[in-house]
Amino acid sequence: MRMRLLGWLAMVLMFSAGELASAQETIALAIEGWRPEARQDGSVYYRCVSKICATGSVVSYKPQPHRPALSMVEFENHHRGLAEHYSGTGNIRNVRVADPRERTIEGVRVFEVRREVDWTDNTTTFSIEARVIGPDKSFSLVSDSPKREWTANNFEGFLRSLIAIAGLKGR
Repeated sequence: MRMRLLGWLAMVLMFSAGELASAQETIALAIEGWRPEARQDGSVYYRCVSKICATGSVVSYKPQPHRPALSMVEFENHHRGLAEHYSGTGNIRNVRVADPRERTIEGVRVFEVRREVDWTDNTTTFSIEARVIGPDKSFSLVSDSPKREWTANNFEGFLRSLIAIAGLKGR
């Protein structure tokens, strides 16, 4: 309930600030327990800073070019190609992509893949990467953490707010 209220508050603030810019609008969500860090490329990163989220967790989202015709196959192939390209480079030992899925929530399409990255220091990072496609706006959403279940919980918490924003049609 609290996250839904905060998500609506973020939307009210976003729309009261004036006309929306096209695909490069900046949206900041107020999510309890998370510290936002805006980046120059339009990405917003959130780091867990409280006991209500998992230490070491990061969630980010960014407005994306709106491509309503994007298919799940294209999305999955893109992420499998990235995994193949980055496996064995730098500090990355291996990258695995699994569980691609598409779902529609409140009229918003969500493409997801789960990713596991094995690092050369013998740790593993768990990620969920998604494209959230509404009627006239799209976002990427990435959740990373050292534990699979933390990643999923963090992802679902942020996804609700992005679905509410992506589901709104422009004026």
